[in-house]
Formats: sequence, C-alpha cells, structure tokens
Amino acid sequence: MTELQTYLLHRIPIHFRVDDEAAARRLADQWRSFRASTLPDTPAIHFALTFTDAPIVAPDLPCISSGPYVAHFREGERLVTVFHGWGRFDIDLESGTIAGEMARVAIRAYGVFEDMILLAMTPLLRRRGYFPIHAFAAAVGERALVLLGDVGAGKTTSGVSLLMRGARLIANDAPLVRLAGDEPILHAYPGLISAYPDSIARFPRLSHLLTEGQVLDGSEKISFPVDAIHPDPWAQWGRPAALLFPHIASDALQCQIAPMPRFDALKRLVTQSIEDWDAETIPAHMHVLRRLVESAPAYHLTLAPDITDLPDLLFELG
Repeated sequence: MTELQTYLLHRIPIHFRVDDEAAARRLADQWRSFRASTLPDTPAIHFALTFTDAPIVAPDLPCISSGPYVAHFREGERLVTVFHGWGRFDIDLESGTIAGEMARVAIRAYGVFEDMILLAMTPLLRRRGYFPIHAFAAAVGERALVLLGDVGAGKTTSGVSLLMRGARLIANDAPLVRLAGDEPILHAYPGLISAYPDSIARFPRLSHLLTEGQVLDGSEKISFPVDAIHPDPWAQWGRPAALLFPHIASDALQCQIAPMPRFDALKRLVTQSIEDWDAETIPAHMHVLRRLVESAPAYHLTLAPDITDLPDLLFELG
C-alpha cells in the first residue's frame, strides 16, 4: 500500500509517497512537526520512495562524480544519485520530482534512511535558495548558536545541553541557510535527536530513554524526538549568533571557547558543504557561506568531561 504524506518546509510543499509501512512510520516520526493543514501555491517537491531486496543498479548515464559512498550521474536536467549498496534516486532538477529506490535494510540502519532523504533533496533545496550545512543549530530567542564538526566531535552533546537549558531546536544535523536580503538566516530541518548512550546518560532528565545494557554497550546511537526534552521544542529560524567548532578534550578541567579566524571557519564550512559536481550552484553557495562567517564570530569549543558549565558558557554568546 502506498502512503501519501505532505509537509511544509519553509513554503516548499513536500509530498512523499512511500510503499513500505515501516518506512512510512519512520518518515512520519521525523517530519511530524512540519505537517501543514494548508499549503501555499508554490512549487512543490514530489518524492516517491520504493524499497527493494535486489541490488541497486547504476544508470546508463555519464558519471560526473564518484566517491566511496556516493556517485552522481547526470544528463541535462536529469540527475541520478547512487548510494553504493543503499539506494538510487532519479531527480528531475527542473520539475522538482524524485523517484527513489532504497534497499530495504536501509530502514533499519542508523542514519542511512534520513541521510539519503536529505541528500536526495539537497540539489532541489539549493535551487530554491536553501543551503544545508552539517551542524546542530539551536535558538536562544531569535539568535542561533551553530555547532559544526565531524561525527564524534561533541555537537549533539553540546546541543542537547542547550535544549535542556531552554533553547529551541532549529536542526539536529542539517540546518538550512538562506539569505534574507544579504542576511543569512538559519532555517529548521526536521529530524530526531540522535546521541550515544553515554552522552544521554549525562542528562538525568533523559535517563528514561536508556536501559542499563545500552549504557554499558554504548555502540549505537539512540534516536528520540526533541519533545522528549520539552513540549514546545522547535524554532523555525534564527539569526546566527556564533559558529562553534567543538572538540572533546578528556584532560580539560572545564569547557572553554577561543576565537577562530573567519578564514579557518569558512574553509571548514566549504569542505563540509560544497559539492563540486553541482557547479551551477557553487557561486551562490559560496556567497551564503561567506556571509555566514561574516555575520557571526567563530570559536573553537573545548569540551571537558564535566559539561555542567557548558550551557552558561554558550548562552552568553546568544
């Protein structure tokens, strides 16, 4: 049975058609805060998603980019993105339609399902002026604190500490940057909070999410809705107040921040965000990232084992 789900992502209607019940539930959990009873008369993204147990087959199109995890094929306005072993997405850049075929095992693999959905939509979002960055973003009033870095750097632990203190979530993994005039604004993107058990164990109010075995094992992240932290958890946007690049220091006595040169911050953003194959969007994308680092100071954030003082430290920046 094919299920239709409709959401509104910042005036972009998103229509999903999903032919697997478990995948439909997972999608609904992720996107539930973006349901809308009425939709604007603006171009929509139509996303049809099917599942298979057969091998994923690459298209007979010119390959424009290939890496260890993802390859892109393109001819004119037809783009095909292949996640090796996981899924294939046929994307019409002109009409805004996506036909996706995922390996059924992706539904149960941590992060794979959500990452493929986002990455398949990213070329269409860019062409509508929304540029995803790999970050955790939380709003203090109308000011956004943006935590950037690789997996395991401490973004989620830092972000959850802000939410526990009363900040509201903009995005757990991929806030969308868009210019209003020439001012960068961080916009929300849906998702569950995902954290390792030892990170969740730092917050007593979240202890109900864990079993003793999970704390001891700690090998897989646990996903949970942000309203497990407080009942009105989402902020749809925020103006950048600070860009923070965390790293964990097991010998640090307390959490600390130190200024980071704007050029270093821009270089790290470009490395994480720009895709060389999408040449026609690179000038606009570069301008957005440049305006982001010009609009907010950047900092190195040292995370000590004891993060009790972390929310106070970060709230001062907001």
